[in-house]
Amino acid sequence: MFEYVGALHIHSHCSDGSGSLKRIIRAAKRSGLDFVVISDHNNMRIREEGQPGWYGDLLVIIGEEVSPPFNHYMAFGIHQEVTPDKKSAQANIDAVAAQGGIGFISHPDAFHRAYTEDSKIGSALRFGLTVYPWRDWQAEGFTGIEVWQYMYDWLKFLNHFNLLLHILTPQRFITGPDPRTLRRWDRLNMTRKVVGIGTLDAHARPRALGILPISSYRYLFGTIRTHILTPEPFCHDYKSDLETLLASFSHGSCFFANDRVADSSGFRFYIRSNDTTFHPGDQCPLAEETEAIVILPHQAEISIISNGKLIFSSSGESLCKPILNPGVIRVEVRKDNKPWIFSNPIWVA
Repeated sequence: MFEYVGALHIHSHCSDGSGSLKRIIRAAKRSGLDFVVISDHNNMRIREEGQPGWYGDLLVIIGEEVSPPFNHYMAFGIHQEVTPDKKSAQANIDAVAAQGGIGFISHPDAFHRAYTEDSKIGSALRFGLTVYPWRDWQAEGFTGIEVWQYMYDWLKFLNHFNLLLHILTPQRFITGPDPRTLRRWDRLNMTRKVVGIGTLDAHARPRALGILPISSYRYLFGTIRTHILTPEPFCHDYKSDLETLLASFSHGSCFFANDRVADSSGFRFYIRSNDTTFHPGDQCPLAEETEAIVILPHQAEISIISNGKLIFSSSGESLCKPILNPGVIRVEVRKDNKPWIFSNPIWVA
């Protein structure tokens, strides 16, 4: 398998971000990324500054965050802008699929109720920030969901009293995916495949209060990243490599991690059954000798989750445990007591 590291959900100055295409590409290259996905709100105008494709060793994909008042939907692999239907999340999902694209629900559980516009106190403490949770869970056909998103993680405890600490020590406030989102993801995967990704919602606003710098693209590109695994290497033909990337995302051949904790490249999770190896996104038969194997690039605390419940945990650089019952099996890893790596699941039946 070939591993590629990318940053997802990036906003440019064509919506509410701060950077040009050139600036985003420069930051991505300096961060050692293999690909980036730019997803501006309701437009793909960044193409006026350069078409999607290869820029040296960096693959640039231009998608869109379809953004009605609620139910934001991040689309990859589309070639025309999707005008959001403000009343129907399903219509937006279908419009992306009609172009052959795939899509992910953005910030599905954005903040707790106390932090939404329903609370005047919560709104005041959070500088009047607007949040956009996903509301239509009857919708079907979405590829997956954002399980861990940097900016909503960073913002969730932000108030006037700790603003300076948030800016000076941002990493201390990155506490992992919302537990509600993890529970939702596990429940959804018990009914059908729902691919999980880690994203940024990167805006790279240059200043806070006109004085203090806020996270740059380069800083953000080293935080929560999604790693895809492909059976064949990229060939540096845009159309072919885009298909490879979309296939990996659609299948769930990926994991996401906070690479500021430690570089997660080289992480592997697979299940061996009947002398056959199965990877995330695969369906695996339960046999007499079915075992889950985890390999890490650094020592950490490994947890194996089945149907949303912890079944094994261990510390080290690897783990091999028998799987005795069917389930939706995935892996979480913590390093130095910080959330680090989250795999997509393997279905054992």
